Amino acid sequence: MRRAILGALAATLAGLGSAMAQTVEWRFHNSYAPTRVESQHVRELAADVRQRSNGRFVLNVFEGNAMNLRDADALRYMQTGTPEMGFIWPPFLGRDDAAMSSILVFGLIRNAAELNRVMPALKESLTQGMNRWNIQTVGFMQLGLLDASLFCRTPVRNLDELRRLKLRVGSREQVETFRALGVAAQIVPQQELYTAMQTGVVDCALYPPRIVHTISLQEVAKHAVSTGFAFPPTPYIIMANQARWRALSNENRQILTDATAAMEQRSARFEQDAADDEAARERLRGQGVTFHGTISDADQQALRTAAIATWGTLMREAGGQGPAWKQRIEQALTGQ
Repeated sequence: MRRAILGALAATLAGLGSAMAQTVEWRFHNSYAPTRVESQHVRELAADVRQRSNGRFVLNVFEGNAMNLRDADALRYMQTGTPEMGFIWPPFLGRDDAAMSSILVFGLIRNAAELNRVMPALKESLTQGMNRWNIQTVGFMQLGLLDASLFCRTPVRNLDELRRLKLRVGSREQVETFRALGVAAQIVPQQELYTAMQTGVVDCALYPPRIVHTISLQEVAKHAVSTGFAFPPTPYIIMANQARWRALSNENRQILTDATAAMEQRSARFEQDAADDEAARERLRGQGVTFHGTISDADQQALRTAAIATWGTLMREAGGQGPAWKQRIEQALTGQ
């Protein structure tokens, strides 16, 4: 009897040890503050993975750059296995991979229908780009559509009126696109933008109505007009160290893939984005901002033509797969 009891106890302990051995813990690097919506999505991903695996697969999320890693170094630190997992916005990769950094530019995407049209080609290209660095693409998290409006000191309704003024933009490709349209564009750091607008260093700024309040720009730029385009809605890449990914069981790989796909669905609120933008405009109207509609279809076409030319230049400079990616995504966008 005693021997049977001891045997049962040993079997139970062995089972517990086996269950404990099967528990996998990964570190997930998040450089964003806990208050960002992206951080909320990542926390939900971790909870989903834990639930789907009955606690046998755990993502320990390090928020607010607790691991002290630079976004620009993402393609390098993901080679080390520390962390096992993270996410990155491709425009941050310009130093190491210019093609992924420029995979979309301002002036291409106007609405949810156009974004959904190019998304398969966009994700295929980004996955190829990460494969080149031997990094596993687990899936994507959608950034969303942020309306790109011109906030100005004086009324501006079209490109012709904009050509008489000085415009602040946030990136080189935006400088090149607007210069091709005859607009004097320059990069001004965000922390200097309020003063630059207040003192007349610039007359207008390309900025999203939804977040203009974060730098109080509406206090010094009381007129706005939509360009009709969104800021480049390039999705975040959810990435994993390739060796650690391959070491996972088939079950855990499927759990992580499915949970990431569910997170992408939650983050893809493209139709809601238009309503959120209008709500932001209404709040700003209450603070004295006058919105002058959207630039004309002819002006939008001119802007897109200039943007595609800039995009072509950037992708040729990037070399490698850049030109092929541009062709694939442009064909999906235009149907040509």
